Amino acid sequence: MRFGLQLKTYAPREHGNHWDSTLAVARACEEAGLDSVWFADHFMFPDEENPDKEVPVMECFTVLGALAAATNRIRIGALVAGVPYRNPALLAKMHSTLDVISHGRTIVGLGAGWHQPEFDAYGWPFGTVKQRMEQLEDAAQIIKAMMTQRPASHTGKHYSIRDAYNDPMPIQKPHPPIMIGGGGERQTLRLVAKHADFCNVFGDPETVAHKFEVLRGHCEKVGRPYEEITRSNHVPMLIGRSEAELREKHGESLDSFSGLMGTPETIIQRLGEYAAVGSQYITLRMENADDLDPIHLFGETVLPALADA
Repeated sequence: MRFGLQLKTYAPREHGNHWDSTLAVARACEEAGLDSVWFADHFMFPDEENPDKEVPVMECFTVLGALAAATNRIRIGALVAGVPYRNPALLAKMHSTLDVISHGRTIVGLGAGWHQPEFDAYGWPFGTVKQRMEQLEDAAQIIKAMMTQRPASHTGKHYSIRDAYNDPMPIQKPHPPIMIGGGGERQTLRLVAKHADFCNVFGDPETVAHKFEVLRGHCEKVGRPYEEITRSNHVPMLIGRSEAELREKHGESLDSFSGLMGTPETIIQRLGEYAAVGSQYITLRMENADDLDPIHLFGETVLPALADA
C-alpha cells in the first residue's frame, strides 16, 4: 500500500510565508517516505469559523511547478484538476511540462468540477452535471492523445484539437498516469474504466469496497482488465503519539472530526481495513500536517507496517 498527502495553503507560522509552509510540509513528506503530494485545484473558500473571510488558497499549478523543482523523489499531482476551468489541450501541456521539470514524477488528476461559487465568482460557465461529465471525458481523451501522439487530433462533444503538437513530450512512457477522482457510479467510475489509470473514491471501507465492485463491473463492460487500474481512496486523518497529545493539540475540534483519528496503532488498524477491501493507495488529508511531526510519525510507524498490505 502506498500513501500520498493532499497539501493545502498553510498559514505562514514559523516556516515563512504561505508557500514556505507548504514547501516545508512537502519536503517532510519526501523525507518520511510518502509516495506523493497533491494540491487541490480550487480558488476560493469561505472560512467556516468566520464566513465574512476567505480561506487563503494558492493556485494549484503554480504550486505544483514549484514543488516539481524543489523536490527530488516524491510524485506530484492535482487532486484533482477541475476540467471546466481550463482548455484540456492546455492541461495536457501543463502536465507535460510538470513531468519534464520533475523528471517523470507527475500524476494527472482530473475531475468534473463541483464548487459552483468559484465558477460564478470567476466568470466560468457552470454547466449541468451531464455537460461537465462530457467535458471530463473529452479532456481525458485529449490529454492522453497529446501525451502520446505527434501531432494529436480529437473531436469531442465540447473540446476538439487538430494537429496539436505537445513538445517536449512527458518523460513517463507511454504517458504519466491519469487519475479520475470521484465515486459517481453511473458516470465517473465508467470514465475511470475507459480512460484512467487511477481511481480515487471516498467513504468508509464498506463504501469503498462497493465503489471498487462498481468499477470492476464497468471494466468488464468495456473489456478492460480491472487489475490495470490503481485503486485509491481519500481519507481525512489525525495522528498523534497519544490520545492526550491529540486532545492537547486539537481540543474540542476532535469531537466533530469525521476521519481516522488516533495513535499509530489505531491508524494502522483502520487503514488496514481499506487494504483488506482492495485499496492499494491512500490519499490523506492530514489536518495537522504543518506541525511536521505527525508526518514523520506516520513515516516511522504506519508506512513500514502497511508497506506490504
